[in-house]
Amino acid sequence: MSGSHSADKAEPNLTPILDMVFQLITFFMLVFNLKTSDFDKSLVLPVVGSAAPADEDTMGELLILNLRAGGKMFVQGKEQTNMEGYIGLESKYLLGKLTDEEKKKHGVTVVIRADRTLRCEYLMKVINSCRSNGLDRFDFMVLRGGAK
Repeated sequence: MSGSHSADKAEPNLTPILDMVFQLITFFMLVFNLKTSDFDKSLVLPVVGSAAPADEDTMGELLILNLRAGGKMFVQGKEQTNMEGYIGLESKYLLGKLTDEEKKKHGVTVVIRADRTLRCEYLMKVINSCRSNGLDRFDFMVLRGGAK
C-alpha cells in the first residue's frame, strides 16, 4: 500500500492564479488608459522657465480641463459645449463624495491645461465658473524650460 501512495503526486491547479493575474493586468491597463485620456495631446502648452512640479500628495481629487486655442473645452477627448453646466455638475459630484475633513485637507484641484494661444478672457471665464461652484484650488500645466 505504501508504494501506491508514493506514485500519486499532487499537482497545484494554476488556473485560478493565472485568471487572477490576467484580471489584474487588465484592470491596470484600463486604469492607465483612462488617466492618459484626460490629456489633450493637440494642445501646445506655454513654456515657463520657473515651473515646478505639483505636489501630488496635496492635490486630492482632480478635475482636468483641456482648453483649446479657439475657446473650446475638452474633457477626456470630448468637447463640452456647456462649460458652466459641466463644471457645475462635476463640482457637485467631486465635492459630494468627499468628507468635510477631506475637503479641508485636500479638496478638489482643478488642473487646467490651456493652449498657449488661448485668450485670457476665456481662461478667466473658466476660473470664475469653477470658483462660483466651490472649486478654488488650481494647478496650471505648462512646459518647463526657457522662453521661446
